[in-house]
Amino acid sequence: MKRFTYILCFLVLISSCIEEVSIEEAIESRFNIEELLIVEATLTDQLVFQEVMLSRGSTFANEGTTTTESGASVQVIDHLGNSYSFQEEASGRYISQQAFAAQQGVRYQLSITTSDNVTYQSEESEISGTSSIDAIYAQRIIEDSGAEGMAIFVDSSNPAGDLNDFRYIYEETYQIIAPNWTAFEFEIIREEEENILDPITGEVIETLYPDVLLVPRAQEEQVCYNTVLSNDIILSNGVALTAEQTRGNRVRFIDRNNTIISHRYSILVKQFLQSADAAKFYRTLLQFSQNENLFSEIQPGLIEGNVTAVGDGEKPVIGFFSVASVTEERLFFNYADFFPDEPLPPYFDDANCNRLIAPVLLNPERDGEIPPNVTCGTPLVDLIKSEEIEFFQSNSDPPPECQGPYFVTFRECGDCTVYGSNVVPDFWTEE
Repeated sequence: MKRFTYILCFLVLISSCIEEVSIEEAIESRFNIEELLIVEATLTDQLVFQEVMLSRGSTFANEGTTTTESGASVQVIDHLGNSYSFQEEASGRYISQQAFAAQQGVRYQLSITTSDNVTYQSEESEISGTSSIDAIYAQRIIEDSGAEGMAIFVDSSNPAGDLNDFRYIYEETYQIIAPNWTAFEFEIIREEEENILDPITGEVIETLYPDVLLVPRAQEEQVCYNTVLSNDIILSNGVALTAEQTRGNRVRFIDRNNTIISHRYSILVKQFLQSADAAKFYRTLLQFSQNENLFSEIQPGLIEGNVTAVGDGEKPVIGFFSVASVTEERLFFNYADFFPDEPLPPYFDDANCNRLIAPVLLNPERDGEIPPNVTCGTPLVDLIKSEEIEFFQSNSDPPPECQGPYFVTFRECGDCTVYGSNVVPDFWTEE
């Protein structure tokens, strides 16, 4: 979770600041921020390959980002003596070598040994119970700020009724339909002007000019899909109806002008039932992330994780190892379901799909007239080779002055693969 990492890094930088000091002074008075180990790990009761993310803090000279922590040895050990080893799949991302699920009544502990031979361990943690998602639904709402859009809500319950601290993550998948797509694309016949010479006299007997053909598209480029993972801290925020039930936990708001809801949208919400300590940790993080006056409000030691360095308490580490029950549900909806007969949201902010141009071929047999000493922009063949444009429609015959035989659109407007994949997700339905 990028937001989780950013908040942790920022909190450590300022956690010793009660009076006004520079950020660099705060860092130097506490520790070298680049030594800070950031741990992100939630073990679940799903039979999956579990994941642990490790990174290091970075100075504000590097814009407060983090760097991944490679070369660590990572294990999860339970109180029954079972050990689960993790292997680094990508830099800083450690995946269990076998799929396993956390079990009720079993305590688990995370152990990390970094490449500089420092060992970190978490406190033991176990599943706090099980929960269910009773309903997931979308509503068209208007925020207090005046923003209108779609809100995604979850109704949740915990049969045990003694703990209703839920944390949510989501994966959203949205359909992309290129607004200026056509069934044809360009095929270059000739890139440059060529002269055919008489083999005897060497004189030019014919000039062949740059040219293109229209051919059927070789692959699907009209409808695509893109999946994005959440990176916010999302905690239960609904109304408690009983000790067992909460209603209206909002996990997502999407402005009506956001392209991702233009056609069909899907969201997979995962709900984690947290322990009281994990809930406190994440609520503190969330509180700090929303506080505009961090320097005056924060007090030393206000946020505590459950991971520490073994044998060297001065080694900085922050993060939380939790074991949680998780349940998930998926929701689909169409823009037309909630905004019938209303204009679609703009098509991606950086796309100008209303602008069409007709680049010249530099072929006098197919171009409009080119006045003397005039350059009519980048030729069509060059734009095709650089993958900047797509065919849109034929121009008039003959074309106007300084125009070629075809109108073209920017590639992102005619080819959806610029923004997503043309492979339909396995879970996707149109109903």
